[in-house]
Amino acid sequence: MEHILLSHGSGGKNSQRLLKFIYKILGSIVINHTEDSGITSIQQNKLGITTDSYVIDPIFFPGGDIGKLAVCGTLNDLAMVGAIPKYLTLSLIIEESFSFDDLKKILISIKKEAKNSEIKIIAGDTKVVSKGKLDKIFINTAGYGIIEHSQDINSHNAQLGDAVIVTGDIGDHGAAIMAVRNDFQSDLISDCASVVPLIKKLLDENVNIHTLRDPTRGGLASILNEIAISSSMDIELEEVKIPIKDSVVGICDILGIDPLYMACEGRAVIICPENESEKALRILRKTDAGKSAEKIGKILSKSENPRVYLKTFIGACRILPLLSREQTPRIC
Repeated sequence: MEHILLSHGSGGKNSQRLLKFIYKILGSIVINHTEDSGITSIQQNKLGITTDSYVIDPIFFPGGDIGKLAVCGTLNDLAMVGAIPKYLTLSLIIEESFSFDDLKKILISIKKEAKNSEIKIIAGDTKVVSKGKLDKIFINTAGYGIIEHSQDINSHNAQLGDAVIVTGDIGDHGAAIMAVRNDFQSDLISDCASVVPLIKKLLDENVNIHTLRDPTRGGLASILNEIAISSSMDIELEEVKIPIKDSVVGICDILGIDPLYMACEGRAVIICPENESEKALRILRKTDAGKSAEKIGKILSKSENPRVYLKTFIGACRILPLLSREQTPRIC
């Protein structure tokens, strides 16, 4: 009998198999299969709802900790359907002997990020398990937000000729985590942050957006594969236009990891009509968080076997597949 492997949580091929297994059994009670957040309506209000669990190792890292990650990650999932976050739930699963000092630091981070984003924690839970039954602390959150726009933003909506935009340098989070795990000397800091203000500015300026995704597990390449499959479209990227820090490339080279599959925690992939792309870039680049935004590719063509292609620095064409193994476990 097949068993769960680390690769089933990678965002790659085995993750897709695991999700299909779950969806097949749950059947029609699941109404959201591919998006970061589900959308529903209650009376006059259109809502975005999401949930996520955070199991990162280490729990403290350059640029943040598991508390900041839990809040920002949940807010970002809501932003990917254009929802303005209002409430979070917070569940803490804590290992016996965990330090109250470390718990205090994590809770302070949660409070700071929640206050900065003007959201409230509406419900929560704590569980404590025996020492050795858990690795320090895991956090589960759910997020609730209001959708005030009328746009149809989803992974099925990428269209022929659309531009592919990324809001900043990719791979910072994953590379920062791997540097800590391997005791590398590095000044790299995780990009962990809320992208809600960026997406809100685009929506407020009436930029027409077809698809939004945040490239977390599996990084940029995996997220674009998911979009390609959902929309039945081939996607082409230009390597020369993808913003990646030299320090990220260096860490990935040492570890034999492709930075295009390295997790981000404060970036968004935006797919919009080509004639809207320059407007979107102008808006993004006026902000600190979006100053490195770039148009990195386009939706190439309709396809029965959709793929993501990379036009390399030397002009060759490389396929970016969904990976079948786990490159960086417990990255978020």
